[in-house]
Amino acid sequence: MPTGQVFADKVVVFALDTDAHFAVLNSCFHTEWAEKTSSRLKEDPNYNLAKTFETFPLPTLTVSVERLGREYHSCRQCAMVNRTEGLTDTYNRFHDPAESSPDVHTLRDLHVEVDQAVATAYGWDDLDLDHGFHETKQGVRYTISEPARREVLQRLLKLNHERYEEEVKQGLHDKKKSKRKPSKKKKKAADNEQKLF
Repeated sequence: MPTGQVFADKVVVFALDTDAHFAVLNSCFHTEWAEKTSSRLKEDPNYNLAKTFETFPLPTLTVSVERLGREYHSCRQCAMVNRTEGLTDTYNRFHDPAESSPDVHTLRDLHVEVDQAVATAYGWDDLDLDHGFHETKQGVRYTISEPARREVLQRLLKLNHERYEEEVKQGLHDKKKSKRKPSKKKKKAADNEQKLF
C-alpha cells in the first residue's frame, strides 16, 4: 500500500508483510478471539489493538500457513474482482447457505484448510473444528461449531496466560504487588473476563 494514506481512527491497519499473518488473522482462532475481546459499537465489534491483537497468542508461522494464506488471499481477490464486489458482499455470499457458486465453495474449502493449518501450527491436531453453517449471534454463518468455538477460546486463553507468565519470568512485566485492593470495577471486569471463557 502507498505510505501517504491516513486512515480513520476506527480503521485497524496491520503492517505485516507475510501471507502467514494474513492466514492467522483470517482464521477462526483470531476471529473468535477478536469477537470475545472486542468492545461493541451498537451490535458491531469494535476491534481494539491493545485488548485483542496484543493479547492474541500467535502460533508458529509455518510454510503451510504461509502457502494457504497466499492461496486464500488470491482466491478471495479473484472472486471480488470477477464479480466487482467488495468484502461485505463477498462474505455475505460466503455465509449464505443457499450460495453454491464455485468461487464461494472454493473460498469455504480454503478457509477450512487455513483453520486446520493454524490449528496444526498451535500443535492442536486433536481439535475438531466442525466447520459448517451454524447459528451465531450474527445469524447463520459458515464457521466452526459452538463446542469448537468454546474449546478454541479456552485453549487460546490458557496459551495467553502461559506466555504472559513466561514474559514475567523474563522480566518483561513489572509484577509488583499493589498494597491497595483492586477497585470494585476492576474486580468485576476480571470476574466478567473469566465468565467469558
